[in-house]
Amino acid sequence: METPNIRLDPSVICRRLAWVAVLLVVINIAMQTYRLAVQKEDVVGLVLMSLDKENNVPALFSTLLLFTASAVLAYIALFERRRGSPDAAKWVVLTGGFALMAVDESLSLHERVIEPLRRLLGQAFGMEQLGIFYFAWVIPGLLLVAALAVFFVPFLFRLPRRTGVMLFVSAAIYLGGALGIELMEGWWREDQGHRNIVYHAMVSLEEGMEMIGVIVLIHTLLDFIATQQGGISMELAATRRASSVASVGPQTRQPGGQVLESGGGE
Repeated sequence: METPNIRLDPSVICRRLAWVAVLLVVINIAMQTYRLAVQKEDVVGLVLMSLDKENNVPALFSTLLLFTASAVLAYIALFERRRGSPDAAKWVVLTGGFALMAVDESLSLHERVIEPLRRLLGQAFGMEQLGIFYFAWVIPGLLLVAALAVFFVPFLFRLPRRTGVMLFVSAAIYLGGALGIELMEGWWREDQGHRNIVYHAMVSLEEGMEMIGVIVLIHTLLDFIATQQGGISMELAATRRASSVASVGPQTRQPGGQVLESGGGE
C-alpha cells in the first residue's frame, strides 16, 4: 500500500493567506468608516475586527503568521546545521527573533514602553510635542533595526540571489508599515486625534503591510526549502507491526544470554 503524499505549493498557500489579510483590512476600513459616519462608538463587532485594537481576530492572525514564519525558519536552521552551513547560527537567530515578535504581537509588549519613553523624552529634552515619535517605542525600534541590518546584510548576499532579494523585499514591506507608517500615524494622531478616516486609513495600511510582509517572507522561505530540497511534501503513514515479529515464536533466554526460539507448529 502506497504512503499518501501531499505536495505543498508555496504560491497557493501564501496567496490564500494574502486574501485573508486583504479581507481583514477591508472589513476594518468599512467598519471604521461606518462608525465615523454614524458617530457611534459601540459598533457591533468593531472591537473584535479592528486593526487598531489588540487581542482580537486580526491580532490573532498576525500572531499566527509570525509563529508560522518562526516554525519554517526553525526547520531551515535545523537543515542548515545538519549540513554544516556556516550561516546556521543566523537562521537560529531569525527563528528566535520571529518567535519573540509573535509573543510581542499577542501580548502587545512594545506598547508598554510608550508612556515611560514619552515621560523620559519630556523630562530630558523638554519635548511637549513628540511628533513622529508620539508612539515612542519606534525610537528603540529604529536602533534595533539598524543593528540587525549590520548583522544580517552580509548574510543576505551569501544566500541564493532570489532568496536574498525576496528576504529584503519582505523586510522592507514589513518595516515600512511597522516603523515607517507608524511614524506618520504618531504625528497625525498627536495633531489631529484618532477619530478621523485618515488615521484609520494609516492604521489599515500599516497593519496590511505588516501582514503582507510576513506572508512574502513565508513564501520566500518555503521557496528556499523547495529549491534546496527539490520540493515540499508531507507523508502520512500509519505505523505497522513488523511482519517478522508475528513469525517469531516464543523466545527463551538462557543464563549465558543466548536466545532460543521454539517453533509454534510442533
